[in-house]
Amino acid sequence: MEIGRINTLYVLRETDIAYLLTDGENEVFLHKKEAKKAYEDNESIDVFLYVDNMNRITASTKEPLITLGNVSMLEVVEIRPKLGAFLYYGMIKDLLLSLDDLPNSRVKWPSVGDKLMVEMIEKNGQLFAHIIGRKQVAHHFPEKKIIAEKEEVDAYVMYLLDNGIICFTEDGNEIFIHRNNYREDFHIGQHIRPRILKQNPDGEYVGTLIGQKEIILEQDAIDILEYLEVHEGIMPFTDKSDPEVISSTFHMSKSAFKRALGSLYKTKKVELNEKFTKLIK
Repeated sequence: MEIGRINTLYVLRETDIAYLLTDGENEVFLHKKEAKKAYEDNESIDVFLYVDNMNRITASTKEPLITLGNVSMLEVVEIRPKLGAFLYYGMIKDLLLSLDDLPNSRVKWPSVGDKLMVEMIEKNGQLFAHIIGRKQVAHHFPEKKIIAEKEEVDAYVMYLLDNGIICFTEDGNEIFIHRNNYREDFHIGQHIRPRILKQNPDGEYVGTLIGQKEIILEQDAIDILEYLEVHEGIMPFTDKSDPEVISSTFHMSKSAFKRALGSLYKTKKVELNEKFTKLIK
């Protein structure tokens, strides 16, 4: 028997309130409230095993929203400051996301009704939710819906970075939103509706939370700013640079590069000359 997974067990006998199930060695109860129908002795049943509030392994015929080692978007149903966040996954007992997995600042914790992309893990005979690295999420969603540019989607904030936020759709699409493309502070699990600007070669989407007429900087300009910040505020690229060099360095066309440089120059974020571009601080 393995908690956190679907197990095929056999009915050993019926009691007043439950069915006693076995795998031939161990036994577990399936409460009649958790049964789909009346079962006969020796009948095989597929059940999910979890640890109940009395710390006993118990069976359920309900289909869980997540199983051991897998990832899913789950809703927050309770917050306990000394423990963490409890997430609903289809069972009577909710799944705990430990405070060790949550941000140090309480204002960045999720609220009831928010949703989090988590993995189910087992630790010391108990099932828990766990926040995994952002790049690990993609492996659990090999077939994701393609999002078109300019499309608005439902997503939930998962990672808070220095230069922006990472959110996910329920089917596993990752969306990065640069800090220049939103105007408020967020907490993890918060529901947002970003508009897609583009998709990067690695499959990650780039989005914005600012209306079309209000966009502060398009993503190409943001990419140039980030390059400048990493390279001490100066780069040997201008609107005269070779298109192939621009493409290999910034993954954008020469015309897109020139438009982005123009917008940065007009907003007085960069200084331009024929040999280099310099960040204005």
